[in-house]
Amino acid sequence: MLVISCNRVFIVKASDGIDLGLTETASVSVNCTTAQVSTMSMVMSYNTSLVHSPSGVDMDRTELMNATGISLIFSTVQSFLIYLFNNTNLAAARSFADAVKPSIETAFDTSFTWSATGLSDSQVNVTYTGSGKANLTQYTEWLMLQCGGAPDLGGFSLTFLPMTHEPGAFSSVSAYKEVGGFDWAYSMMTGYVMSIPKGSGNHRIDILDLLDVDSLAPSPYANVEDTYTSNVMLTISSNQTITYVSSEPGLVSPEQPRGWMSIPFTPPNTLIYYFSFADDPSPVSPLSLTFSGIVIPEFTTLLSVILLILTAVIVVVMRKRFLQMPNKKFQ
Repeated sequence: MLVISCNRVFIVKASDGIDLGLTETASVSVNCTTAQVSTMSMVMSYNTSLVHSPSGVDMDRTELMNATGISLIFSTVQSFLIYLFNNTNLAAARSFADAVKPSIETAFDTSFTWSATGLSDSQVNVTYTGSGKANLTQYTEWLMLQCGGAPDLGGFSLTFLPMTHEPGAFSSVSAYKEVGGFDWAYSMMTGYVMSIPKGSGNHRIDILDLLDVDSLAPSPYANVEDTYTSNVMLTISSNQTITYVSSEPGLVSPEQPRGWMSIPFTPPNTLIYYFSFADDPSPVSPLSLTFSGIVIPEFTTLLSVILLILTAVIVVVMRKRFLQMPNKKFQ
């Protein structure tokens, strides 16, 4: 299992369980050793008026009592349906997943065939595969209509369609909860993986170009007590020394709460930086960070990396209570 970064995604909830809005995360992970960068953009909420399951899928079925996650992943090559269960043996998990699958197939206009059932970090995963979506952009636009409730959602969701034009892109919709209840959080995501040029010296990571937008602003629904739960997480890893050089905008300070900040206590040869809008919803442009180090190219199958990334996100990142850590594209 490949964990591409130390990202943690969080959703803000009040102590009485009332949803407080939308969480938006853009994640860029640069691997200098494999000369690849993975880019993902995601919106998530407990508020079903913002993100929800399609009509026709009953998420309160008894078969899903011990489910912790359901994720659908679509690319031009193949589609995947993945269930995660706790406190469930392999045979029961397969039976529960099979029972719910027909309604999901109808809702997402995709037929799935069982592929595997196994254990991962004490959870049972049941995986199905289906055909790919020839026009991923068109299908993603349809997904946004089926799973997005607010027509003025805006924010990071505006990156979804542009990113689907990238080679090897995928789109995903997911739901997550704890065992024993039906308090689901729903998410939509788009991402892709690309190779980056080798070389030593300074490397500028253009976040906006990776997201295929001219500027980035938070959704109005991500405002919680005058602070926006919209963030960009950048992880740079290497087997050699890498150092921060500069960023646009600059680093946060008491006088400038909006900007980049370093995440402390990172592993050796790893840089993790987090961009926060703070209380300022105005569009940011440019948005970039420059580091110094050596990039060494290796080839890795893009689809395999995408699936590993998604599995890592499903298993490690998303829970009912989320933790906060918080060429042109790469020069």
